Amino acid sequence: MRIFFITICSLAVVGILILSARIWGLGQHYKAYEHAFFSGPAPLIIVKADTLEKAQQAIKTKSDVVLWLDVRFSREKTPFILPASRDVEFLDMKHKLQEENPSTPIMIGGKLNEYPWEQINEFYKTTPALKEYYEQFPQTRFILNVVDNVADAHTTLVSTIQDLKPNERTLIQSDALIIMKTIKEIKPEWVYGTSTPDLMRMLTFDSMWILPSTQFAGDVFIAPFTLMKRPAFNDDIIEEMRRRKKRIFLGPIQSESQFAEASRYKADGLITDNLPQLLHLLGQGPAQ
Repeated sequence: MRIFFITICSLAVVGILILSARIWGLGQHYKAYEHAFFSGPAPLIIVKADTLEKAQQAIKTKSDVVLWLDVRFSREKTPFILPASRDVEFLDMKHKLQEENPSTPIMIGGKLNEYPWEQINEFYKTTPALKEYYEQFPQTRFILNVVDNVADAHTTLVSTIQDLKPNERTLIQSDALIIMKTIKEIKPEWVYGTSTPDLMRMLTFDSMWILPSTQFAGDVFIAPFTLMKRPAFNDDIIEEMRRRKKRIFLGPIQSESQFAEASRYKADGLITDNLPQLLHLLGQGPAQ
């Protein structure tokens, strides 16, 4: 009987704490975040462009596109653009050369950021440095998705583009929350997105019925459709982000069903790696 009573009391206390947290969260008021980055018609069309040629083609197709760049770092901290999925090509090549020449130090590390920029650029012939994008496209907006969480990534990135008028056309995105936090300390005037820890925390708190009390310091809610093969967000999370007056960017959109889902949520930004396909879904281009 005593154990039963203690259990009931414990559940009651937990329930009161959860309810208090939810009420506190719902009592918070938010203002819409305005920035020059969001200028122009909605939704923003965001195109992944890992080469200058792809960037030029995207801008030629739609002049006001936002370019999504996967930012990497070489051993000497040169920021360059390359999707993480392509690392294996370089590392496999190094591994093969090392096996053929066992006495020569060819494979010096198991990660791309452990190799010098000269070797990386020589292998990936069309891989541009980050600075080239800002120089060649002075009117274009960029989402910089910082992939490599390496020492001094924040100061290196800022110093690389600080003289190229980045303030009104830079949004920082990363799976690593620490990257966005450290860059924001230096450049609070830039726009900031959503990390993987942010998404995981929202999903966890939503399951506990205390989503309104979740801390989120981003300016924009950015999410893929899946995270670790599971939905990265749900209706409750989108509703909460709207309550907080956050803009919502979703993608990459790779199917009509994902486009329909983004449209249902009235996403403010649509991310794609196939611009013609997305424009067709929007009724702005020919069938692909």
